Amino acid sequence: MSTARVPVPARRLLDSLSRPAIAAVSLGVAVLAWQVATVVTGVPTILLPAPTEVLAAIRGNRADVARHLAYTGYEIGLGWLAGVGAGVAFAGVMAASKRLRLAVYPLLVSIRIVPLVAIAPLLIVAFGATLGTRVLMAAILTFFPVTVSTLDGLLSVPSSQLDLLRSVEASTWTRIRHIRLPNALPSVFAGVKIATPLAIEGALLAEFLASSRGLGHAVLQASADLDTALLFGEVALIVGLGLTLFGLVAGYERRVRWTDGSDGVASGFGTRSGDGVSTPERVRFGAVALAALVGVWVAGTATVPNADAFLPAPTAVAASVLATPGLFLTASVGSFQKLAAGWALGATVGGLVGALVAFAPRTRPVAGPFLVGARVTPTIVAAPLLLVWLGISFTAATVLIGLATFFPIAVATASGLTTLPESHRSLLDSVDAPRRARLAVRLRYGLPTVVAGVKLSLVSGLSGVVIAEWFVANGGLGVLVNQGMRNLQSTLTYAAIACLFALGMGLFGGTTLLQRRLDW
Repeated sequence: MSTARVPVPARRLLDSLSRPAIAAVSLGVAVLAWQVATVVTGVPTILLPAPTEVLAAIRGNRADVARHLAYTGYEIGLGWLAGVGAGVAFAGVMAASKRLRLAVYPLLVSIRIVPLVAIAPLLIVAFGATLGTRVLMAAILTFFPVTVSTLDGLLSVPSSQLDLLRSVEASTWTRIRHIRLPNALPSVFAGVKIATPLAIEGALLAEFLASSRGLGHAVLQASADLDTALLFGEVALIVGLGLTLFGLVAGYERRVRWTDGSDGVASGFGTRSGDGVSTPERVRFGAVALAALVGVWVAGTATVPNADAFLPAPTAVAASVLATPGLFLTASVGSFQKLAAGWALGATVGGLVGALVAFAPRTRPVAGPFLVGARVTPTIVAAPLLLVWLGISFTAATVLIGLATFFPIAVATASGLTTLPESHRSLLDSVDAPRRARLAVRLRYGLPTVVAGVKLSLVSGLSGVVIAEWFVANGGLGVLVNQGMRNLQSTLTYAAIACLFALGMGLFGGTTLLQRRLDW
C-alpha cells in the first residue's frame, strides 16, 4: 500500500503558512481569554480593562491618538535611521583603520555596558526639550549596538577568501561586495534588530521626561487620569510600532541569503575572536583613548559656553563623590538590590520559557509571537501600568527589571539548549545514553550561549533599574541622576552615572571572568 508524500517545496510552503496561522490563533486565544477573564472575575476597569473597552477608548480618542502616534513614529524613524546609518558608517571606518579600531573599540564596548538611558536628562538640560533632542536620544541608543555588531561582522571575514581575491588582483570594491559585505550582513542585521526597541525606548523616554506631544506624553497623561483603558490602547500602539519596525527589518533580512545561524544573542559585546593584536597593545591603545576622552572632556568644560549647567569638570565630579561617599554607596546598594531581585525574577521565568521552547519544539509557534513581542517592546512602556497596579514600590521595580531581563535569558537558553551538533546526537543515540546524560551534554554545549545571554541581560537590567527608579521606585542611583537634572546639579548627575558605570563594569567583568574560567 503506497502513501502519498507531499513534495518538499510544497511542505515548506505549508510550514511557512502554518506558522503565521498558529501565531494569529495564539494571539486570538490570548485576547479571548483576556476578555473572558475580565467578564468572569468582574475586575475593575481601572485595574484591567477588557479588550472591548480598550478599543472603545482608542476609538473615542482617535484624533488625539493618531496625532501622538504620527509624531512619535516620526521621532523614532528619524532617530533609527540616523543611528543605523552612523553606526554602519563608523564601523566601516574602524574596520579600515587598525589603530582607530584599537583605540575606540574598547570604549564602545565599555560605553555599551552603561545604561545609556541615564544620559537623557543631560541631553534635555544641554539642548532643551526639543524634537532634535528626542531624535538624538533615539539615535544614540541605536548607534552603539549597530556599530559594534557591524564591526564584528566586517572583521569576521575568512582570510583565505581575501587572499584568493587578492591573488587574482580583484579591486577593493570587488572584495567588499563579494566577501566583506556578505560576511558582515548577519551581524549587521543582528545589531539592527537589537537596536530597534532601543530607538523606541529612547524617543519615549525623552517624551516621558519633557514633552507635550507624542505617545510617551499621552501614556503619562492617561496614567495620571487613571484612564487605564486608554493607557492599554496607547501601550498596544507602541508595541505595534515596534513590531512594524522589527517586521520591516526582518522582512528585508529574509531577502538576503547567508548560511549564518546566529540569532544575535551574543552580538554587541565584542565577541569576535580577535585580529592578531596582543593584549598589551590593546591595553596601551585603550589607555591612550581613555586619556584622550578625558582630555576632550576637560577642554569642553573650559571652552563650551555655560558648560557648568551640563558638563562639569572631571575633578568636580570626583570631588562630589568623595565629599558624600555614604550617599553614593547607599544609592549603589539600593540599585544593586533592585537589580538582583529583578534579574532573579527575569532569569527564572526566562530560563523556564527557554527550556520549554528547547525541549518541546511544538510550543515554538505558540511561544514565538509572544517572544517577538517581548523583544520589540521597550521596557519603559510597562512603567505606567505598574504604577497603576503596584504603585511606587520595590515590587513594581522588581517586576519592571524582570521584564527587562526576561528576553535575553529566554532566547539564550532556548538557543543554547539546541546547539548540540548532530554528530553528537547520533553518537548519544548509538550508545543509548540515558536522558540525564543527554541533558548534561546539552547543558555543556549550551552554556556559552546562556552566559552571553546573561551578560546581555545585565545591561538591559541596569537600564531597567534606572527607569524603575525614575518612575516606580524610591532611592537608588537613578533617583540621583534625575534629581541632579531637576535641581541643575550636573555634578550629582555625572557622579551617579559614574557609579552606574562602575556597577555595570563590575557585574559585566565578573561574568566575563566566570565565562573564561568555565571549561567547555
